[in-house]
Amino acid sequence: MPPVQYPYLTRGSPSNSSNSTASSVDTRLSPCPTLEKYTNANNSTTTNNVQQSSRSLKSWFSRRPKSNPPSPPASIKSSRPITASLKDYGECYRRLGEGTTAIVMVVRKLDSDGHSEKLYAIKQFRNRKKAESEKEYMKKLTGEFCISSTFSHPNIVRTIDLVLDDRKRYCTVMEYCPGGDLFTSIMADRMTEAEKGCCFKQLVQGLAYLHQNGVAHRDIKPENLLLTMDGKIKITDFGVSDVYRFAWEKDGHKSRGVIGSEPYIAPEAFTEKEYWGAAADVWSAGIVLYCIYLGGMAWHKAKKSDSAYAVFSRTYATQQFQLFQRLIPGARTLLYRILDPNPDTRITADEILQDPWIKSIDVCDQHHPHNHTVHTRPVATLRKTIPHN
Repeated sequence: MPPVQYPYLTRGSPSNSSNSTASSVDTRLSPCPTLEKYTNANNSTTTNNVQQSSRSLKSWFSRRPKSNPPSPPASIKSSRPITASLKDYGECYRRLGEGTTAIVMVVRKLDSDGHSEKLYAIKQFRNRKKAESEKEYMKKLTGEFCISSTFSHPNIVRTIDLVLDDRKRYCTVMEYCPGGDLFTSIMADRMTEAEKGCCFKQLVQGLAYLHQNGVAHRDIKPENLLLTMDGKIKITDFGVSDVYRFAWEKDGHKSRGVIGSEPYIAPEAFTEKEYWGAAADVWSAGIVLYCIYLGGMAWHKAKKSDSAYAVFSRTYATQQFQLFQRLIPGARTLLYRILDPNPDTRITADEILQDPWIKSIDVCDQHHPHNHTVHTRPVATLRKTIPHN
């Protein structure tokens, strides 16, 4: 029997919201353009749960603090809502790239003192297609915003506003993360063991927060994990997320469809009509853990037809999968619990945070500085001050 050929780590294919997987992943090493994830706007529709009714959207918004009430959801209106202007956030500073559904750029604005700047990332959505009704377009556009704008967590990219530019195109205003994405840092191969653990722990902290709030991301991968210059990991891109448990629900509902990039998709998504989105997120995080520590991919996709995954399945019970032997003991033991092929017994994000190895990891802060982005050159940077005229 010939040896199994394991794929290299490459940028994942764009997310796919249909009931088919993303295209096959190239096994060759690929270039790592800075901040590609902000430019890789997927061509997905938003979650059915958020789109179904005004009650769903209003109930989701009702979970925000009353001291900061949101604007009424626009996705249920047939006419366009009164929306702020992109000019309120400044002028385009640099274009980051273009995806299938959006253009992403950095805008900058003078602060109130007239001398210092603020930078924002702007995701400018495509115009409505001719075959698409205004209501359908607004549902797709506002669904992602309705989910992401409710989050407030240090490991989640902050979504600030939904605005119109001067050509009446919708744009999402987000915080700008100048450190690029985690994929770039992994491929640079400069992180220490402490920094690798720090990145993974921050990812799990963000996931635990999402799951506690009843949201499954469904496209966790290094390209969707952005970095600030001080080393914070930020989960971004909620275009295929699923609100699987609303505020009034105890158990919630399962997700449907094969969503995301193939190497990170949980096995139950390929074999079951419905599955728990949170458990699938945990699986994806496990693949990211492997990528962070070993800089590659264990398999192309978690299906028995994939020879590498078939080997993993046969050796799972004995925990003797060859590639995992290269991991440090704490990471290896945890990874087997994360990549449990049975989603019913798979560890949860909250449980991962209680793992002894994870608890021993220091997340970088002013007392424990890490150098995740020490070699990163931001696409756009702030000037400390703007001179007086």
